[in-house]
Amino acid sequence: MKTSLEKRSLQELASMYEEFAAAHGQASETGDHRKANAQFRRIAAVWKELRTRKSEGSGALLNLLGSANPHVRGWAASHALESAPQAAEAVLEQLANGPPSIARFNAEMVLSEWRAGRLTFD
Repeated sequence: MKTSLEKRSLQELASMYEEFAAAHGQASETGDHRKANAQFRRIAAVWKELRTRKSEGSGALLNLLGSANPHVRGWAASHALESAPQAAEAVLEQLANGPPSIARFNAEMVLSEWRAGRLTFD
């Protein structure tokens, strides 16, 4: 998958990330751990490629902070913590203060671990 990702445009990578993050959220909500794990691996691969693109890759993630899908916003905000912590934390705070959901729980955990200095993405 890595070779094919290197050839993708930023827009294609952002679309893939959005698709995989939404699918991960749906699988998590329905308890389909196999599908969620597969989507996690896809998200991670696309994110790693976006990361190699420096500020352009970060910009693609930041654009996803406004997604209508809370799972997409949560994933994008989590991965944006390194490059844009204020914007990312604001999105995670909004999710963490939302109605009870998996997206809310994930945002609470990400914020907790980030603020405790235990969250890294290497």
